[in-house]
Amino acid sequence: MASGDWSTYRRLLGYVGPYWLLLVISLVGFLLAAGAEGYFAALFGKVIDQWDPDNVHEGAEIWMIVGLSIPAMMILAALARAVGTILGEMLISRASFHVVYDLRQALFGQLLKLPSSYYDASTQGHLVSRITFTVTQLREAGTDALKIVVQDSLKVIVYLGWMLWLNWQMTLVFIATAPLLALVVVFASSRFRRISRRIQNSMGDVTHVVSETVNGYRVVRTFGGEEYERQRFERFSRINRQQNMKMVITKVSSAQLNETIVATALCGLIFLLSDTASQMTPGDMVTFLGLAGMLARPIRKLSEVNAKLQRGLAAAEDVFGQLDQAAEPDAGQQEVQRVAGSIRFERVNFQYDENEAVLKDINLTIEAGQTVALVGKSGSGKTTLASLLPRFYEVNSGSISIDGMDIQHMKLESLRQQIALVSQHVTLFNDTLRSNIAYGSLADVSEADLQQAIQRAHATEFVSSLKDGMETVLGDDGVLLSGGQRQRVAIARALLKDAPVLILDEATSALDNESERHIQAALDAVMAGRTTIVIAHRLSTIENADLIVVLDKGQIVERGTHVDLLAAGGLYSELHSGEFADSSEATEKRAKQRRNRGGVRLPQAIKRSEPYEKSALGLSKAWYHGAWWLQFLRPFSWLYNFERKRRQRKYTLVETPGRTRLPVIVVGNITVGGTGKTPVVCWLVERLRELGFRPGIVLRGYGGGLSPEGTLIPTAADPERYSDEGVQLRDRLNCPIAMCADRVKGLRILETQDCDIAISDDGLQHYRMARDIEICVIDGARGVGNGWLLPAGPLREPVSRLENVDWVISNGQLSNLAENESVMQMQADGFINVTTGEWVEVDDFLAQHTEVHAVCGIGNPNRFLQTLSHLGLVAELHVYKDHYDFAGDEVCFDDARAVVCTEKDAAKLKNIERDFSHVWYLRVSVQLPDDDATRLEQLLAERAIAPQRQNGDSVGELLG
Repeated sequence: MASGDWSTYRRLLGYVGPYWLLLVISLVGFLLAAGAEGYFAALFGKVIDQWDPDNVHEGAEIWMIVGLSIPAMMILAALARAVGTILGEMLISRASFHVVYDLRQALFGQLLKLPSSYYDASTQGHLVSRITFTVTQLREAGTDALKIVVQDSLKVIVYLGWMLWLNWQMTLVFIATAPLLALVVVFASSRFRRISRRIQNSMGDVTHVVSETVNGYRVVRTFGGEEYERQRFERFSRINRQQNMKMVITKVSSAQLNETIVATALCGLIFLLSDTASQMTPGDMVTFLGLAGMLARPIRKLSEVNAKLQRGLAAAEDVFGQLDQAAEPDAGQQEVQRVAGSIRFERVNFQYDENEAVLKDINLTIEAGQTVALVGKSGSGKTTLASLLPRFYEVNSGSISIDGMDIQHMKLESLRQQIALVSQHVTLFNDTLRSNIAYGSLADVSEADLQQAIQRAHATEFVSSLKDGMETVLGDDGVLLSGGQRQRVAIARALLKDAPVLILDEATSALDNESERHIQAALDAVMAGRTTIVIAHRLSTIENADLIVVLDKGQIVERGTHVDLLAAGGLYSELHSGEFADSSEATEKRAKQRRNRGGVRLPQAIKRSEPYEKSALGLSKAWYHGAWWLQFLRPFSWLYNFERKRRQRKYTLVETPGRTRLPVIVVGNITVGGTGKTPVVCWLVERLRELGFRPGIVLRGYGGGLSPEGTLIPTAADPERYSDEGVQLRDRLNCPIAMCADRVKGLRILETQDCDIAISDDGLQHYRMARDIEICVIDGARGVGNGWLLPAGPLREPVSRLENVDWVISNGQLSNLAENESVMQMQADGFINVTTGEWVEVDDFLAQHTEVHAVCGIGNPNRFLQTLSHLGLVAELHVYKDHYDFAGDEVCFDDARAVVCTEKDAAKLKNIERDFSHVWYLRVSVQLPDDDATRLEQLLAERAIAPQRQNGDSVGELLG
């Protein structure tokens, strides 16, 4: 056993130590059993010797000795063996179950003290599996292995000692097989340890899948995830089964190999006994061989104990790894009964592990009894800031104080007694409603206080309708209650605690409007005289706060009252306007704010002189915001779907899709509007070139006058004739591009060029064209809107179409719409001047420009605005319809701010003979994780698509 293993085992034995008396008595029992078993074997030798006519001459004397005394001694030996075995087994098992109990208690107690960062880095399934499964493996190492070592080692010692007494020379010959046994044990040990770790990990995975599926069974069934979850469970269960089988095979093989070695040695003894027969009586020879044969079983069990020991040591490493985790730091000594509630953050900085700082130099003072609202975009640090107050996380630098006392100097229990929390994700337990409200330290509150909290939380109405009232068992995580009811239970719990500091993290997010009004009234009452920190995305819930603090990228960028912040026209005003974007009243309010502002401007609405653009963008907005009036367009969606199916069936059942010698990769989308498809086409071209291909592109050429007849796009082409996207791709990629409404005809045009593979841009629905690989690009943030087909929704094809494509690429974030989904990110490469072609790095451009005009005529203008915002630019957005035909005046403004447009818009502006040296376009490229980027090579290999030489032979054929 290695030194590290020995230290682990010694620590494990420390948990066995308190039960040393049980172990000592069990040791005596095992010793008694081993001695009795050896003596039982010796009695057979005595039988042989007593029947020897040279020793006994009279039959009566033989009968008295053999017929009575020896059988009686055998019965006594058997009884002694039984008593010793029962005593040893019972007491050592009692000790082992005590050890499991103690370790489980220690693990669970440690869970209650571990910091939040440990839970963030661990999965629920592995935490549960460690307590329920892994700890039971320690029983085998801590006591079961010890039992075998003690019991069978004693047998080996007794048997070998007896054999040495009978014939020490022959015994040494038998012992010579020990090195072979040791080699088998050493080989098996490392394998046992590896397999044991895999079994523990796979068991944690199995538990994790089961836990997630049970907790989210509604989502699983609603979104048809049964088969996906079944496959996940089957995969992890199969791994667990395979590892357990490997453990069994290794265990049995090593044990039987050892037993075979012992049996071979025994055969050698029988052969050698002929030379030593004169030195031993026949009874001694029978006893010697019997003891040697009996050695096989304890030796086999001792070899098997190695598997138990290694499995237990692997489990011990896992268990002790958690037990060694540092608990929440609680070095504070101060205790307070009740604070007034004044809070002060001074130069607070915080980051999770080695990640980017989440909070930067936070300075904030909250007076006692004041209501402060934390506002900002998702990921701005609002919840993290509130989590620092009860010390769920520790600040990296700076300090937080309550009533002038640094919270680091307060005992955690005392600190948290001062704080009540209502979060967006309500946690309820599988217990009665009463126990869920009067939870933990609140269990002893009076019935009057409990009923008052329920009434003030407006929960009386649904509590009275429950069959068992307050004694109703709510089920796992309160499954029997609605979202609004669960939220009110959490609020009642907070009201009952009556803490001087209240944290409301999206506390009214799960309530309908009527319930929210009731709860808001109750919260207004309970917040009186308390320090309250409110976190909300719905800004309507915090307008009456005494102070509103606006965070952005971990920093406080604004603070003030609702009225003051709206008048300032900063980020809060933008957030507030965005929340009420569907309200015409809010639109007018934003327009008025823009007129009154002299600095940074909010996104500008479409000009009223452009009715077509306004209606088109308005329809797109309605698709993604679930406008009710779209219901009236559903009949047209059914007609569209009928025509779509007819067209699809035509080229799947009646006609054969057209094909040329070029393999085709189709890139498209199932929605109307920009998803980032064109940057994916650029990425594909560059990636295919790296793999040795000579790619070309075929596209419809929307807006291009030559699209019906088809043509190749030349360098510096006119967008009006060759389309803006076609010109953009030709200028950027410098590869053959064929434009034609009939893409099969376009492929034939492309065949005339030096190409060996074609990429069809936006050809997913062009079923006339055969394809080898289909790639669908979706907007990860917007998804598929209301999920309806045109014109009631943005879908060109149903979402189920994603099941048939080879690769789904989600732009920006995971959409969870498809199983074979990768996530791409857009990277800003640099800014290029429309007139001069000058390239400027992003950082250099930002050093010269902070506020710009953003002009775009693309399918998803919000994504362009978000990209500019993430870079740090403040942009006034001027939106035009997709493929808008720019005249030039659209990018000319009275002020001196630079104008930024998209690469597609620049393709048209370049063709206008005017000076646009103040106009820059942003060039972006696609980034995919390395594992996902190799998906293209896998698909090409599956379709047997390889680069072609000039003579048409593939590289693979030439090498063959």
